[in-house]
Amino acid sequence: MVALVAVQSPSYLELRGRVTEVSKSLIPRVVIYSVDCGDVRVRFDALSELLRLNTGDEVVITVSKEKPNYTKGVDYVAWGYVVGLRSGDRVGKVVISLWGYVVILESANTELLKLFNYMDRVYFKASKLGT
Repeated sequence: MVALVAVQSPSYLELRGRVTEVSKSLIPRVVIYSVDCGDVRVRFDALSELLRLNTGDEVVITVSKEKPNYTKGVDYVAWGYVVGLRSGDRVGKVVISLWGYVVILESANTELLKLFNYMDRVYFKASKLGT
């Protein structure tokens, strides 16, 4: 298992966490979010008009091989491909490209790497809790 905060199956990973940092990208109108989900840290960028999160917001992050249920105009959903699976000394990383935008999942628990293969088509969903 990745963590107690995660719900997983061979095609689905759901993480609950808190936004720890919101920073501007060098690319105009793009924001970089960092989310602490316990054993897993998530960093991703998004167009500022499509997703507005603040430091301290609670979110649910979903990475799925099938299109997740979502609320149009509320949830942020995009699809792309797993382009990197890296295992280092202390951390494993899954890198997802959403057609130019990037999602990085990091965990000391390398079980995270077993959930995905290179070039898996995946959906990424970010939902703010309490909306």
